[in-house]
This record gives sequence, structure tokens and C-alpha cells, in this order.
Amino acid sequence: MILDSYKLYSVVVQLQYAEAYEIWDRAGTISKKLSTIWPDITTQKASPDQQILRGKGVRIDTTIKKSTVTLTGEKSFDQRMIQRLKETFEVWREFLNLNELERVSARSVYVKEFPSVKEANAELFSLNLARWPSSKVFDQPMDADLNGLEIHYRFEDESSFAVLTLKAEEIVYEVELDPYFIAESEQKVKKSRLIIDFDRGLLGSVDASKFRMDEWIKGYQHILRRDIDKVITKQL
Repeated sequence: MILDSYKLYSVVVQLQYAEAYEIWDRAGTISKKLSTIWPDITTQKASPDQQILRGKGVRIDTTIKKSTVTLTGEKSFDQRMIQRLKETFEVWREFLNLNELERVSARSVYVKEFPSVKEANAELFSLNLARWPSSKVFDQPMDADLNGLEIHYRFEDESSFAVLTLKAEEIVYEVELDPYFIAESEQKVKKSRLIIDFDRGLLGSVDASKFRMDEWIKGYQHILRRDIDKVITKQL
């Protein structure tokens, strides 16, 4: 399976719903309940219609029309995290008085690092997912390091959707160091990687009272692992 050579980088789980005006009166209660689910989480922003809580590897946004949990790290989909996502949804359902959800979605990003973006692109080219020109086009060199693909697959009907994206990228991290010990107080660290990004969701009316977040997340994972090799098969 292609995912076995990648690492889970991040997960975003989001709910969308009609205006939940209850947030104006229950913002403090919601934040307090969430802080018992997620250890060491602290309030970054608090207003009547939005609360942002952050902790190590987690950010939780509760707003009047949508709420989101963003997780980072390889353990973002382990059983402990799934249980916390389930309990978080139950807090939102109760204290935002959610009867109907307009959209439920989860997006996971898997990464594989390479020494250079050229090598990451070469890996993507080797999957033979798109036709590449055999001669120079648009007055651009054919051997440039940044030549690359960004592949999107979208599957959608009236009740659900799934979007699979693959791309190579070079990202730059700026690291601040103590100038007392190091002459250069800022350093830039470059990383090159190939990304598999899977976004899947439910559309239309979802009965919040019957929705089980833990079961849905496990189903999401099952569908991804069951079907991804039907779309991406490396040509040997």
C-alpha cells in the first residue's frame, strides 16, 4: 500500500451547521468542557461568536456556523485521538444545540520527505498519473528542478464527496535562535516532500442526534486505505 511509505502529518475535522446562536450564552461552558477533554489546552481567542483553543499538536475552533479540530503529528488518528474527537463533537452537539449538520468532513495529509524537490517530483512523475510533454513547451526548460505536477481527483454526488490530491513541494521554515549564542539569529530550513491529501465529507442534512463521530472517522480511514491503491499504483 502506497500509504505505508508515508507519515501522517495532519488531520482536520470540521462540522458546518446553521447559525448556532447558543454560542453567545454558552461560550465559557463549551471552552471549559473542551479543556477537560484535551490536556494542557489554553485559550488563544475568546469572543461571543468564536473561541480558539490551542495545545501541543491541537487547535480547536468553535464558531457560530462551523467548528473545527486541527491535529498534527503521526498519532493524529490513533484511538485516543478518535475518542477525544468523539467527545468534542458531543460537547458541540449538546451546547450548540445541534440538531442538523449541513456538512461533516475530514482531511488528512500524508507526507514523504526527499532530499530535494526535484526528487520528490520524480517520484510523482513515476506514478504515471498524468501525461507529460516530451518536448520543450511554453519556453520553459524540461529539466528544471521545480517542474512538477499537482494531481486532483474529485468524486462527488448529492450526499458526499472525496478529493484526493498529490503534489510535490518545497517548504521553508524560519527558525529563530538566541543571538547571544549564535551569530545568525534566524535560520531558514528547507524541506522537500511529496504529499497525499485526502478530503472526504458528507453533504446535505445529517441528523446530529444519530451521528457517531468515532464510527465515521474509522469509516473514513477504512475507505482511504481500501481504495487509494485503486487510484495510485506505481508503475514498475
